[in-house]
Amino acid sequence: MGWSRWAVLIVGFLVSGCTTQVGGAALPDPAYAPPKRVSSTSTDLLGTANTLDPCSLLDPAALSQFGTPQQTEQESYDYCWLKLPLGSTTVAVRFGLLERVRGELRAKEIEPVGALRVFEENPAKDRCARYILFSDNVTMIVSADTYESPGASVPQLCSITEKTTTTIAENVAARKVTHFTFPASSLGRVDPCKVVTVALAQVPGLPTGEVISYPGQHQCRWGLAMVPSLTVRFVLGTPATAPEVRQETIAGRQTGVYPVNVAGRSVCVAELKHGTGRELAQVLVRLPAGNTEAACAALRIVAAEAWTKLPA
Repeated sequence: MGWSRWAVLIVGFLVSGCTTQVGGAALPDPAYAPPKRVSSTSTDLLGTANTLDPCSLLDPAALSQFGTPQQTEQESYDYCWLKLPLGSTTVAVRFGLLERVRGELRAKEIEPVGALRVFEENPAKDRCARYILFSDNVTMIVSADTYESPGASVPQLCSITEKTTTTIAENVAARKVTHFTFPASSLGRVDPCKVVTVALAQVPGLPTGEVISYPGQHQCRWGLAMVPSLTVRFVLGTPATAPEVRQETIAGRQTGVYPVNVAGRSVCVAELKHGTGRELAQVLVRLPAGNTEAACAALRIVAAEAWTKLPA
């Protein structure tokens, strides 16, 4: 799908049936008011993406026709999610993540909401997703899934996504959003793309020039392919406590290091609790399968540089 530019209104004057030239200048109609230009960039409608509170995009009551949504503890400054119990099944409604469009958006365009274009992915049995597209080629994803209820069938899944997307788009168009005020020591103020520079070379085969930055600036990724790749992100939660988590001291800070079993690749994670709240700094290194030791070795070097650049 090629990207079309926003329509540009070209005003022309068509003259017909006039045979007599009249001197003087035309006077504007005093009652005429030029149409207001509707801006639909992410910055104009959302403000500063870095401080956007994604949970302010949707009042859970907007989904009450489907059930009683339950607000959850936020997992990230980048997105928000709700639990929607439907009988014995739980639907997770996720929204707010902003991404820059790279190449082709693999989704079909559907009816817009005001000046905002909306796209829909081909639905799967356990997930429906839509994208709100801003005119500066930034998308906001909205989805509903049953990942927490494997094998469940929910006929309303796409209806939930449709209602959520439309409501959020209307709120965004009306600028009904709020923003965080991060304290000086918060990770919310830190651009993860800037905390690793020298250590990038320690990840085997990593194409360091391939950088994916996010408008919210709470995560950054090097490497467009799944492997090799490196991600630095700041999330919200509690540190992992599984048996495979090994507590180490990296750059003078207690860090949990652990492998993650993912088919076809070796993934190693370093996790640091920051401050007294729920903020966590995470580094993830992904290499081809069978390279867990190498992934964790590179991870320690990357984390050592990253931790030194975090606020005290």
